[in-house]
Amino acid sequence: MKIITIYRGILICNLFMFGLTACSSEPAPWTRPDDSPWSEQQAAPTAQEAAVEEPAVVTEPEPYMEPVMIDEPEPVVAAVAVPEPEPVALSAEEQILAMDSGYAVQIYASSTMSGVDAFKADHGLYDLLAVKTDRDGAFIYVLVSPQPERSSATEVAAELEQRTGTKPWVRAIQGLQKVVVQ
Repeated sequence: MKIITIYRGILICNLFMFGLTACSSEPAPWTRPDDSPWSEQQAAPTAQEAAVEEPAVVTEPEPYMEPVMIDEPEPVVAAVAVPEPEPVALSAEEQILAMDSGYAVQIYASSTMSGVDAFKADHGLYDLLAVKTDRDGAFIYVLVSPQPERSSATEVAAELEQRTGTKPWVRAIQGLQKVVVQ
């Protein structure tokens, strides 16, 4: 019984509050519009406000792009032109010593180089070699024409005899190499 009395008391209190609220000159607080920002959004916009608002732009997401592998550029290799070394001119003695075989047509001999040069100039024999040799401890300069074979050496000797009036000597290159002085 006590429970019924408690319920009855709660019911009477609620009715009393409801009655006081209904008789009030102001509306109940839960019925009054509050200053909530939500209340503005619920109100319908006017024609001017609707015209000012910008339309919503819907953008599509960017398409997925596959990663692209970029090849590294090939290294640049510069070609540098290396000039061919100029052939080193061998001395007359070095030319004779470098020959493996052959013959030498000896046309003239002198104790001085100037004597050999004068003979060359007198007879126009600028293509012949002046070689320094050793003859019993004395230096002798000989004017020779090296040839690869005995037959060509004999032909050159005959030509030189007609040109100079002297008798050339055809000798093996190894004999000349033995007396060449470097």
